[in-house]
Amino acid sequence: MHVAKGWWWLGRAGLCLPYAWSGVTKLLDFPGAVAEQAHFGMIPPELFAACVIVVQLGGCLLVLFCRGRWRAGGAIVLAAFTVLATVIGHAYWTMSGMQRLYTLNSFLEHAGLVGGFVLIAAQALHKGGVGGDEEEEEEEEE
Repeated sequence: MHVAKGWWWLGRAGLCLPYAWSGVTKLLDFPGAVAEQAHFGMIPPELFAACVIVVQLGGCLLVLFCRGRWRAGGAIVLAAFTVLATVIGHAYWTMSGMQRLYTLNSFLEHAGLVGGFVLIAAQALHKGGVGGDEEEEEEEEE
């Protein structure tokens, strides 16, 4: 089954959109990014804010514009970041009522993002598979 390269890129772009948006927003409002990190108890908040920006924007660049191990690395970094951020920021098990329900929904949505990044990493590392690097190289040679 052949899927056009553009569809693969569009799928990766969709997964990266929240991270790119968040990273750019934090970059443009660094004091707000620091306040967010302080809110979640991250010390020192300036360092964590800077790291979040680098991870979000760097991971997106790797996923969108690199191949093979670099793409897989970016996807794994974003997946790991999402796991950590979700456990810290969406601790539904500490809540009750409607707040628990809304936070659980967000937690589960983030789990779906992690699954998407795992699929990107697997696809990027699988030589000759659907959408794999070998197939892309063959398309470019034609």
